[in-house]
Amino acid sequence: MTRSFNFWDALAPHHSKIENSYLDLPSLRRIAHDIHQPVLVVGAGQGLIVAELQKKGVQCDGVDLSLEMIRYAKGRRGLDLVQADASAMPFGKGTYRTVIYATGVVDFMSDEEEIRVVMNEARRIADHSGNILVAFYRFSAATEDFMIRLGLLSNNVLRFREILEVYHLNPVQAIAWVAKRAKVGFSRAAILSVRSWVFSSWQEKRNAFRMQRIFARANHADTLIQAAPEKQSYRNEVEIRNLFTRLAIPIKQLGAFGNCYIVQI
Repeated sequence: MTRSFNFWDALAPHHSKIENSYLDLPSLRRIAHDIHQPVLVVGAGQGLIVAELQKKGVQCDGVDLSLEMIRYAKGRRGLDLVQADASAMPFGKGTYRTVIYATGVVDFMSDEEEIRVVMNEARRIADHSGNILVAFYRFSAATEDFMIRLGLLSNNVLRFREILEVYHLNPVQAIAWVAKRAKVGFSRAAILSVRSWVFSSWQEKRNAFRMQRIFARANHADTLIQAAPEKQSYRNEVEIRNLFTRLAIPIKQLGAFGNCYIVQI
């Protein structure tokens, strides 16, 4: 099974600026009662969740597909993460009581058979009494509506590369781009943009500001855009439920948090 991880390698030098985002530490604390050691975090990135659980005295390991993310996890936090594909992990049957899939793993997958394989792997390495928690990133209602209005989000697919390209524009250029996408005048586009900004979450505002700073350097922008997938999946609560129904995987519960959904299976 092959998946592109070039984007995560390209993002690794900048990841510290936006890592506490979708499955963030506040969300992690809200599911603490469902986390029993030993724990495995899949898609651990640079180890934010692993380090947080270890600080709480929880036995926790992490895996990631990106060698660059793993290198930064070691340099920033002294963590020895395992490089592995989520579909075939180097752990024995029933090794962990809790398996957590961070955002950026299952939620980025469009191939449902690939998701089925990954979920079967999770059930293999989780013991019979264990929990499997799967995180999906979540936009605010304002951002979702804005993306749909601009044609950037349709049928649970996000035009990811085009969104990244906007970070490379100055404010006037960005509004002109919105006007073209929405097929409205410049003034109307400015109103749509401001309204979306006002009603977006503070985390979305923070991430947009930080991404704009990253993209201010042309070499960074070009590297990230070229490495990014053209499209990626985006699933709201209804589609998440539909996904697991199609996969014939029962959901024990689905929690909607500020910046992510978390499914327990």
